Amino acid sequence: MVLIFTDNEELDRELNKKIANSRIVYYPDYILEESQATTLIATIQPNKYNFLDFMLKVRTKNIQVILLLENENIKELKSALTLGIYDIIFDPFDLDDINNLIINPSKFSNISKYIKDIMELESN
Repeated sequence: MVLIFTDNEELDRELNKKIANSRIVYYPDYILEESQATTLIATIQPNKYNFLDFMLKVRTKNIQVILLLENENIKELKSALTLGIYDIIFDPFDLDDINNLIINPSKFSNISKYIKDIMELESN
């Protein structure tokens, strides 16, 4: 089961049409309660959990997270990488990119550039 949690109705509908066995989700507790979820497609959005706490709970359930971000300068990128979220797509993106990540999750080598950048920033 692929859960869609983007807070963008148009994008949610498009993803739901394109991705088999998917469901649009409107509140975070559902994601944490869903026992059949294998993948979560999400954006950073305000909810009762802070981003790090919420994603930690999601990752603890071994749910693959595909994170849709505006750009590489989002402060939550470091937290996402720390939690092992390697499937990150920056805007602008194509719906086929998301579908591809569901089938072929990213490897560490795909995101190592971002980790290197963060490490260099912290050492300065």
